Amino acid sequence: MSRESILKVKEAEEKAERIVEEAKERAKAMIETAEREGRALCTEVEATAANDAREAMAELRARTAETLERVDAEAHEEMEAIRKEAFLRKRSAEKIVIRGLMSKCR
Repeated sequence: MSRESILKVKEAEEKAERIVEEAKERAKAMIETAEREGRALCTEVEATAANDAREAMAELRARTAETLERVDAEAHEEMEAIRKEAFLRKRSAEKIVIRGLMSKCR
């Protein structure tokens, strides 16, 4: 092999080594960027999920409060109806007892 051929082979090897090093550096930079972006995306998704969960809980609390209010009002109405019915029955029972006593006293 001639000296010129040997120099060309050395130059080609050196160039190949530089290309490999540059490729390694670019790959390393790409990996670091991907990891950094991945961490940022995870943080963003976690924050969004936490916010969505808070909003869902607030909505559930509001719906629960509305349901509780409605059920409480219905129970109150029913209680008043039962109380009124009990009062009327008590009055009726009192009249029956008084009539019975009066008839025995005659």
